[in-house]
Amino acid sequence: MISDFSLRRAAKEDVPAIVRLCIETIPEVYGPIIPAETLRPWVEGDVVEGLVEVQWPRMIVAVADRAAGIVGSEGGGGVVGVAAASGDAVDLLWVHPHHQGRGIGTALLGRLEAEMRAGGHRTGRLCCFTENLRAMRFYQGRGWTAAGEGVNEETGAPETRMEKCLMEEGGRDRRAPRRP
Repeated sequence: MISDFSLRRAAKEDVPAIVRLCIETIPEVYGPIIPAETLRPWVEGDVVEGLVEVQWPRMIVAVADRAAGIVGSEGGGGVVGVAAASGDAVDLLWVHPHHQGRGIGTALLGRLEAEMRAGGHRTGRLCCFTENLRAMRFYQGRGWTAAGEGVNEETGAPETRMEKCLMEEGGRDRRAPRRP
């Protein structure tokens, strides 16, 4: 992992930057998968703003370290990634396309997994668009496995349900080394 960003809980002041991040990320990531008319309300309307306004208290943001020469999206306030989970489910994980491949997504996912473990969840769950091959490889490379197929109700696009064992039987953290 690199150190040109930090993770923290989102603050109310981050809402405009998170909205901007989402609006800039959605077309590039989902454009090849989801029809433009389905994406339009997300990038031109107030759907993203409404989502962020409701979910920001549960969000974790990755904030770029300006001293390292890494800045956020245009006017983005340095927010280059965002993630949120509820219970045992990853609800969203987005990293601005200009900042992908720097360890930001891995750090955000690791933080969500730690919070799920701390909440007593043995297994984490998420859904990923099946045709989003980069995201599928990302999750698989971090121990997530396919657990089923379905269709996203909102978009009609195929999605893969994924799971990851977070704790072994007895509630032991799966990452912790075994004692002899």
